[in-house]
Amino acid sequence: MLAKIAVKNHANGALHPKAHFRRAITLETALNAPMIAWPLGLFDCCPVTDGGACAIITSAEKARAMKKPHVLIKGLGLSVGRIDPFKGKFRSDVDITFWDETWAAAQQAYQQAGIKDPRKEIGSAEVHDCFTITELIIYESLGFCPRGAGPEEVEKDSFTLKGDLPVNTDGGLKSFGHPVGASGLRMIYELYNQQLGRAGERQLKNPKLGLAHSQGGTPGMFQASVTIVGPAN
Repeated sequence: MLAKIAVKNHANGALHPKAHFRRAITLETALNAPMIAWPLGLFDCCPVTDGGACAIITSAEKARAMKKPHVLIKGLGLSVGRIDPFKGKFRSDVDITFWDETWAAAQQAYQQAGIKDPRKEIGSAEVHDCFTITELIIYESLGFCPRGAGPEEVEKDSFTLKGDLPVNTDGGLKSFGHPVGASGLRMIYELYNQQLGRAGERQLKNPKLGLAHSQGGTPGMFQASVTIVGPAN
C-alpha cells in the first residue's frame, strides 16, 4: 500500500521537466528496494535536493491592476505543538498515527476559504510526503478521508491524477525532490500552474481550489502549515 504511493508520485514526477527523479517505477521495484528503516524502503523516502524558489506576493487589488496572470490566497493556517513546554521535548501522549497540527492548520485554512467538505471542494493538493507513510497520514489529517480510511482510498487510486482528488501532481517531495527551504513554494507553484492551465501533461480538467501543506520541526517542536489558493475571478 505504501509502495503504491511511491509509484503514484514517481509517475507524476516523470511528467515534470524539473523533477529530480523523472522516472516512473513499478510496484515490484518499490517493494524489492533496499530497506532503510522497516517498513520503509528506498522508494518510501524522499531525496534531499538542491533548488530554490521565489514568489511575488501583493494585494489582490494590485494584482488585478497589473493584469498579470495570478492566483489568490484563500486561506492560511499554522499550528505548532507536540512539546512539553516545561521539559522542551515531545510529549509522551502524542498519537503519531495522526498529525494534530496538520488537522488544526487545515481547519483554520478551510474556515477562511469557506470550505465545508475538503474532499469535494479541493481539486488538487501538494503535501509534505517526506516518506510515503507521511503522505498516508496526511490524507486523514487533512480530512480527505476518515481516520483509518487512507489505505482503502489508496487502493481505489483516489489520489492519482485520474482520481477525484489528485495529490502531489508534480511528484511531491518523493519524486520532484525536497530542497527543504524551497519545498513550500514549489508546492504553491504547482498549484499556480494548475490554476492557470499551465501544468502540461499533469494538467487537471477541473483544478477547483488547490491546497499546499508543509510540516516539520526540531526535537521538541512540530509545526504544520496549510495554504489554500484559488482562481483570481
